[in-house]
This record gives sequence, C-alpha cells and structure tokens, in this order.
Amino acid sequence: MKWVKGVLLLAVCAVFAAGATQVYAAEQTEDTMEDGIRIGGIDVGGMNYQKAEKAVKEVVDQKLSTKVRLQIGDNVAKVSLKKLGYRWSDNYVIEEAIGAGKKGNIIKRFKDRLALQNHGQVYDIDISVKDQNLSDNLKKQCEAYDLDAQNASLKFTGNGFEIIPEQNGYEVDYKTTSEKIRECVDGDWQEGAELSVSAVVKTTTPKYTEKDLEKISDVAMGSFSTTFTVGGPYENRNMNIKNGVEKMDGKILYPGETLSCNEVYAPWTEENGWYPAGTYAEGEVVDSLGGGICQVSSTLYNALLRAEITVIERYSHSMSVSYVERAADAALAGDYKDLKFRNDTDAPIYIRGIYESGQLTFKIYGHDTRPENRSVEYVSVTTKTIPVKDKVTKDSSKPKGYKSVESDGHVGYVAELYKVVYEDGEEVSREKLHTSTYAMSPRKVIKGTGTEEKTTEEKTTKEKDPKEKPTEKEIKEASEPQTTKQTKKTAKKGTTAQDE
Repeated sequence: MKWVKGVLLLAVCAVFAAGATQVYAAEQTEDTMEDGIRIGGIDVGGMNYQKAEKAVKEVVDQKLSTKVRLQIGDNVAKVSLKKLGYRWSDNYVIEEAIGAGKKGNIIKRFKDRLALQNHGQVYDIDISVKDQNLSDNLKKQCEAYDLDAQNASLKFTGNGFEIIPEQNGYEVDYKTTSEKIRECVDGDWQEGAELSVSAVVKTTTPKYTEKDLEKISDVAMGSFSTTFTVGGPYENRNMNIKNGVEKMDGKILYPGETLSCNEVYAPWTEENGWYPAGTYAEGEVVDSLGGGICQVSSTLYNALLRAEITVIERYSHSMSVSYVERAADAALAGDYKDLKFRNDTDAPIYIRGIYESGQLTFKIYGHDTRPENRSVEYVSVTTKTIPVKDKVTKDSSKPKGYKSVESDGHVGYVAELYKVVYEDGEEVSREKLHTSTYAMSPRKVIKGTGTEEKTTEEKTTKEKDPKEKPTEKEIKEASEPQTTKQTKKTAKKGTTAQDE
C-alpha cells in the first residue's frame, strides 16, 4: 500500500514538474496574454500588449461614438458620448490582463494558469465622466435649443405706442438631464445602439411684461433736433446720418441696462452701411467710413440730457463743431470715444430716431415722474478762445512773393456746459456738467523762397549792345523837341489807364 502511494506521489510530482516546466518555458517566450482572457468581449489570448491595446481601443472608440438622442421640447439633438466628455477610465486593464497567471511563485502561477484554461478571465471596459464635465458639455451641445424669454416690447405707430406682449421661454435643466444620461449609460444597454433621453426642461419667464410698458407715455420726456446741408457733395455724409438714425431708432432700454453707441454702430464697414465722408483726424478733415455719425450721437446726447437720462460716458470732439453748442457735443471714434447711457428710471425707455431732408431728431419716451412745474435748460459758456495761427511751409520750388493758403484752420476754444433747473419759471439750481477743450488748428500757408521770376516786359525787352548803330526811328525820335516826346508819353500812359 505504501508502494502505491509512493507511485501516485511520484506521478503527481511528475505532472506538476511538467506543468511547472511549461510555465517556465512560457515565461521565456514573447510576453503575451494567456489563453482564456477576454477584455470587453474581445478574446485577447495569445496577443501581445500592442495588439491587445489596438483591439481594445477599437471597442472603446465604438462605445464613445454611441449617440445620445435628446428630446428637448419639440426639438431633437443627437450628441456622442465622447462629446459629452466620456472617456476610457480603466486603460490599465491591459497591463492587468497581460500579467494574469504570471505573478507569484511557480506553484501559484501554475494554479492561476490552470484556472484560466478551465474557467477563463473576463475584464470589463469602463467609460466614465465627471459630473461637472457632463453638465458643462451637455450645455455646450444643447444651449442653442434654449429659448430665451422675451420681454414685452413696443412699436411706435401713428397713434402712439403698440405694446407687443411678453413670451415665456424654456431652458434645459442640465444637472437633472445629466443624471438621466449617466443612469442610462451605466445601465444595461446594447453597445452600439442609440441611447434615448428626454431632457428635463424648465420654463423661464420674462422680466418685463405688458403691465410694465403701460407706464410709458406717448409724450416724449426729451427731444432734440439738428440740421445738416443737403446736396451732392454731402451725399455720403447724409447717408451715414440716415444709417445712424435708423440703427438707433426703436431701441428699448430696460431699467438698469446700459447702451453703448459704438456697440450699436460697429463694425465701421461698407457692409454695415457706412460710407467714406469727412471726419476730424490730427487737426485735419479727412475721409473715413462713418463720417458724420458724430452729429447723430451729439443730437442723441442732447435729447438724453433733456430727458435727464443718466449719461455715463461722453467725449468732446478734438475741434469744435457747428451743429450743436460748444460742450454739448458727443464724439464717437474707434473704441476710445463712445457715448454710453444707463436707464435709471422705473420703466423701460424707448428711443425714436427721425431722419428728414436736412434735419434729424431724437425723442426719448418713458415714464416721466418729474413734477410738471419743473424744467431744465442747458447753457454753453465759452471761457477761452484760441486764435488761429499760421503754420508756414517754405517751398524753394516757388518764387519769392508766392503765397498759398492750403487750409484755413480752426479757432480753439474752452467751454463749459451748465444744467439749469427751473421751478415755476424760477431758476433753482445751476450745475456745471463738464468742461470741453477744442484744439486750435493752424492755418497752413505755403511761401515761395526760390528766385524771383522776371516780368513779362523784362522777358520780352531786348537789351541793346552799345556798339550797335541806332535805327532811323531812334535817330528821328532823338531829334524831336523834348516837349513833343513828353506829350506822347503822357498820352500813352493815359490810354493804358483807361484800358484797365
């Protein structure tokens, strides 16, 4: 009996030794996956790391390309899991799989490999996303389907204002919808099949309703007009004025909101309706797109002053203009000179712009809470006048005595604008709003410094050589009495004077 047990023990040892030898021999070959290993449904047995990684990435890409069909109200949006931020989160699984059956001592490795051969080993492929990333990416993909609530609005008609009712809007509840998508992805779904999720939508309401707009009166709180020259040479400038009035007409500014003229009018391109016309630049008048728009902003500024709307940014011109009083202008230039104003009243304000031949007007409508016995006036006071000086440029190509005025220049000024308040016709306050400085532009004069030109008489008179013989005529004249010669000279001179 002992002999039989010894034989069996030797047989087991022989088998174990043979298996161990195979294990050892396998470790001496290329580092490959053991048979029986599957990753995400892929049989990777016998594959090296690179082949297994390539095969798994193909499955991952297929997973991430899965579309999520989002029902958003009446709209449908389709977006891939990859665009929602999902990523392959356990890419270490290949290293784990390739190490299966190869860890521990030779006996453990042998047992692990036997288990792989008999039962196999399956590794899952996990894709995941961070909560905030999912919500943010969902918003990027779907915010175009959000419908903004529309405030009640106004339309000016011949019979006053027509109120356009407000409209509710809706927007996706991105946090709640993200949770629904995550549950769907983490649940049982057939890989490659489209996921379907109904987005959670919440209704948004407008801030201002018909009731708020009922406060607006048909009588303007303030208005102002300026005139301009019409005719061919001014056509481009007048087209710019018309474009500026039309772009501002109908603007509604709700309480607390700020409006920038530059934002309304930019970009300053031909495609946006602007024409080249005269503007101030470095003390000169040059053509640029939008020339003349400052008359529009200056007219609007004066209407805002009379409506007593808060002006938060205003600049004067570099040189004085003729269409408004000094210090009552408002220049626009690039992105460094703007006219900005804010609605600090309790109701929306409506800006009406009117363009007529030779005149433009702005009227400001709103809820006027000022006492009826109160009125305002704006007074311009010039505190300094800077006379024009000559800027002489010498030109040697022109003769001495030559003088040409290339530009007349502009008188410089310093002016102040005062707001005067009256109650029952009596002045109760006088406030200085600002001081404006307008540069003097010199008169440009060209003066010649070259050689003096000979007169026509000098050019045509032939000088006599003293050695030449006198002509018969000269001899006859020389022999005449002095009185006769003097009489002829006097008569010739008198004839010339009458011709002039």
